[in-house]
Order: sequence, then C-alpha cells, then structure tokens
Amino acid sequence: MINMNNATREVFGNIAPWMRVVFFLIMALSIGWPAWQISVRARLWRKGHHDTREWNWRVRMQRFLVYALAQKRVHRKSLGALLHLMLFSGFVVLTIGTILLGIAYDGPYNFHHGWYYLFYELTLDVFGLAFIIGCLLAMYRRAFHRKPSLGHNASDWWLLGVLLSLGVTGFAVEALRMHYTQVQPPVAYWSALGWLINTTFLRGLDVASAQTMHLAAWWLHAILVAVFFATIPVNRFLHVITGPANIVARPEQPMGALVALSMEEVERTGRTGVNSISDFTRQQLLSLDACMECGRCEDACPATAAGKPLSPKAVVIDLRNLMSLGGEDVHRTIHDETLWACTMCQACVQECPVLIGHVDLISDMRRDLIGEGKLSGPPAKALQQIGSQSNPYGRSNSERMAWTQGFEVPTVESNPSFEYLLWVGCAASFDPRAQKVARATVHLLKQAGVNFAVLGPEESCTGDPARRIGDEFLFQQRARTNVETLTRHKVKKIVTPCPHCYNTLKNEYPQFGGQYYVQHHSTLLAELVGAGRLSNGASNGDPITLHDPCYLARANGEVDATRAVIGAANDAQYREMPRCGKKTFCCGAGGGRMWFEEAPSQRVSVLRSHEAIATGARTLATACPFCLNMMTDGMAGTQGGENVKVLDIAELLLSRQASGARE
Repeated sequence: MINMNNATREVFGNIAPWMRVVFFLIMALSIGWPAWQISVRARLWRKGHHDTREWNWRVRMQRFLVYALAQKRVHRKSLGALLHLMLFSGFVVLTIGTILLGIAYDGPYNFHHGWYYLFYELTLDVFGLAFIIGCLLAMYRRAFHRKPSLGHNASDWWLLGVLLSLGVTGFAVEALRMHYTQVQPPVAYWSALGWLINTTFLRGLDVASAQTMHLAAWWLHAILVAVFFATIPVNRFLHVITGPANIVARPEQPMGALVALSMEEVERTGRTGVNSISDFTRQQLLSLDACMECGRCEDACPATAAGKPLSPKAVVIDLRNLMSLGGEDVHRTIHDETLWACTMCQACVQECPVLIGHVDLISDMRRDLIGEGKLSGPPAKALQQIGSQSNPYGRSNSERMAWTQGFEVPTVESNPSFEYLLWVGCAASFDPRAQKVARATVHLLKQAGVNFAVLGPEESCTGDPARRIGDEFLFQQRARTNVETLTRHKVKKIVTPCPHCYNTLKNEYPQFGGQYYVQHHSTLLAELVGAGRLSNGASNGDPITLHDPCYLARANGEVDATRAVIGAANDAQYREMPRCGKKTFCCGAGGGRMWFEEAPSQRVSVLRSHEAIATGARTLATACPFCLNMMTDGMAGTQGGENVKVLDIAELLLSRQASGARE
C-alpha cells in the first residue's frame, strides 16, 4: 500500500498557523461579500409577484440534473460548446477536489493517502489541464471568432484572465511542492503535469528556494481565489448561480402552452398584463439575471434573421438593465414593434441553456398592450372578428361547411357514434387553399374506414390567434365555449390538420377542464399507413423536402409522423433541409403574425423558401395551413420558387392513393 500522508500537506504543509488564520479570514470575506451582493439581487427579484402554480420537486430536480449538471443544451458541435464543457467540468472537479483536500486535512480522519491519493492527483491534473485549455479557447474565440450575437465586454477578459491565472498558479503550486518534498516516480507520475513542470523548469532549483517560491505561489493562488469569489456578482460568472436557480424555479408547462391569466387575479390587481417590472413573477425576474448572453436565442430567432426589430437576447438584457436601475415602465424600454415582431415559434426557448422563457416575457407584455388598446389594423380586425364571428376571417359560422360542397362529410348530428372528431380549423374552413387540405384529409379518412365526424357550424376558433396576439380574455371566452361544445357531444378523440389548433386543444384547453386525446392529422395518417389501410409508396420520383411546422415539431416534438406519411425513409429523392425536425425554422405566421402586414424584405417565409430551393426539391411538403400559405407566398417571391410545388402531406398522400389505384 502506498503511504502518502506527508503529501497531504501539499497546500498547508508550508503555511504557518497564523497564515492559515489570515487565509480563512480572507476567504470568509471573499465569500461573504458576493453572498451579500446576491442577496441584494434577490431583493430585486422579490419585487415580482409570487407564482401560485404548484411545485413538482421530482420534475424540478430532474431538470436540474439534466440541464444544470449534464448541460444538455450546451452540448453541440461547436467551439463554444467544447470550451464551455472544459471550463465547466474543470471548475467543478477542481472545486470538489479542493473541498475534499480541506476535509481530509482538517477533518477527524485523513483519507488523503494510498490509491485514493494517486487517483485524486491524476484526476485533478487532467481536469486542471482541461480548465486551462478551456480558458485559452475562450480567449481565442473572443479575440478571433466571436459571433455577433455573443455578448462581450471588458469584464469578460478580466474574468478569463483570473480563471486562467488560477489554473496556472495551481499547477505552479503543485510543481513547487513536488520539488521541495522530493516526490519521486512512480508516485510522481500520477501528478502528471506537476511532475512535467518540475522536471522541465525546476531543475537545479535548491529546496529552500523552492519552498519559498511555493509559499509565494500558494498565496498568489489564494488571493486569486478570493478575488474571483468577490467579483462573481459583477461579472458573467453570476450565471453559474442564477442559471441553475432559474432551471429549478421555472414552472413546469408544455412548451406550446402560455400561462393562463386568472380572472380573479385581474379583478384583484387590475393587471391584464405586464406594464412594469414588478408585474413579472419572481422567477421571471430571476431569469433575467440567469442570462449569460451566449446569443443562441438570437441565432435561432426568425424575426432577427429577417431583419425585424426583435432580438430575444436584447429583450432579456434590456429588462435586466431596467430592473437593475430601478425602472418600472417596461414599454419605455421594450418598444411595441419589438413585441409584435415575435412569431412565438419557441426557437429561443428551445435553445436557451438555462431555460429562460422569452416567449412568456413577450406574451405578458403583449397582453398589456392589448389591455391598453395599442393594436390597430388587420390584427385588431382579426381579433374583432373572432369575437363577433367566431373566426378571424370574418365569415359567418353558417359557412363553415362550404368546403364540403360536392361530397358528403359526416357531422356530429348525422353520426353521433363517431370515434374521432375532425377539428377542421378556421383556415381549412374558410381559406380556399387550405380547404383543399380539409377535403384531402376527409377523403383519406373515408378511404381508410375511420369513423369520424365534424362539428360544422358548432365549431369555432380555438382562440389561438387571440391568446398569442395578447387578448387573453377573448381566448378564454373561446376556450370555455368550445369546451362546453365538446363536452355536450361527448368528444374523447380529436384529430386536426392544424398544428395551432392541435397545440391549443392538447396543451391549453386542459387549463379549462378540456381533457382530450388529440392527434395532428399526420399522426393518425401515419398510423393508417403503418396498418396498411393507406399507401404512400407511389411517389412521382421528383425530389421532395419537408418543412416542419413549429407548433408540431418544436412545441410538441412530433417529427416522425410527417415523414412517415410521405414515405421519406424509403424515398431516395427525399431531401432534408439543414434546419429541420425539432430545430425547424419558422414560416413567419405564428404568434398572430398571420394577420400582420409586413414589408417583403422582412418576410421570414422568403428565408425559408431559399433553404427549401437550395435542396433541389421540386415539391415542398408541410403539415400546417398557415405554413402552406406562407411558404406558397414565399416561393412566389423567391427566384426559383416558381418551380416548387407546396403541398400538405394529406394532399401528397391522397395523390399517391390515386396513383396506386391506377397502377
């Protein structure tokens, strides 16, 4: 057994007792100061109101393990992810190692010897080296390869300099300790980097000088540690505390669901949305301090990419600055056009490593704008028509069955024993292009022998556009009316060709007692294909690509069914766009933007059309009536787009039934 009791003195063995007292006093002050500073920040967070939603500790702890410790959203093939992994793992391991050393030296039992000591030394050397490399890569990235969205200021160089100095002085302390204690191989090999420094740079150094230099290096290292801790509240490293705290504190809810506004709370406070900093919840204010300005939200934002006046990162930073300066009126800081630019595609939320809810922040501020009557033009008219006509198109509900002209569609009256309710949606009921999708879906369901029915004139808008534009009262009115209708007809299963209706019925109607088994038509059609009741094998051979709708793929995680419907796995001509699946790129219609006017130069659909055309596809498949219209318009305004057909997956599948029958 290897006995290394003497080696446990590597930190304190050369330090006089009075120096140790001074050291502990310095460390106490360096930790106490930032603790007080963080408590000052906490008082700012507490200006927000308490979120009354229940805590599920199991879910929150699981989230902490996955997103805080395992860094799930940080890992990807990029220099930033690599250096962050090296910095994070190195910092954590070195911190744990230092704590263990202190416990072993000052505790009742010295366990710092034998094989444990050897593995301890090797582990700390490996992660210490990773930590230094991570610092150097971070410096290189900020100096030569910093992307525009990455936040940066002078204090970042200070922080990286301190961290790098901590790593370097740590190894200097190790090498000097090994030199004056004359640690020899094979034991020395386990402190690999310290042994290398010792044998390379410290040859010929006498023991007394090494001991003096060790003491000086140790004090320098200790002072750097104290400086590092003391400056945490004023540099980017604060996110190491606030990030995990936000990950745990953020309420659990489906990505596609917005928070329901309590009417009782509105009556009590008179607040319909967020007008001032104190109108946010405490967790939302905490989330502002959790942002480390990595820029991933901005990189993923379709509004930013299209040149609209919105950056999710800037919204968070501006609100944080407002909170820090003691300001209140959020609309003086976040302009109205910035809030209206959001498509609520949730890309920023999906990308954020610390789970900041950018969309919730924007939604809450939009609600206040609606409450103050600060919306005009087509979107205001759409809201008015949802309230008066039960749809944003302003058509009479008696016309909801106009799309069925020429063929019979079962209704809840004619087929009260239906299994599936086909929720047609406003777009497929009134928009001429989307009506073709409704007809194709009905033909497929009939051909597969599915027992279904539609509500007809009893169907009304789910309220999705109203909620996302910011009219929560109108949304709740529509939701309660629809839940009553669905309850009256004893609806249990719903299928719909609209991802927005699907998301609202599945994730938001439970807030009002509406519990249903909801499927997007892609899922049911994929099941029918898999069961052999429909065929998708008769492709025309043209190259084809797929645009994933945000509220189907990203918000609800459904990416396989759409591909199964069009037979992507067995189609040699299928082309995937770079941004696809859960990482899809928005068409630009979400968040109520379908009803806004916008300049041709700022159309998100044009950017997406370029991506689709670049694949060489002659057919662009999608699975959303809004995406269908937006991508059709995008192709019309893009060179080469005239050669690309835009079709819903139901239309494609129906055409293959006809082709298969002819064959």
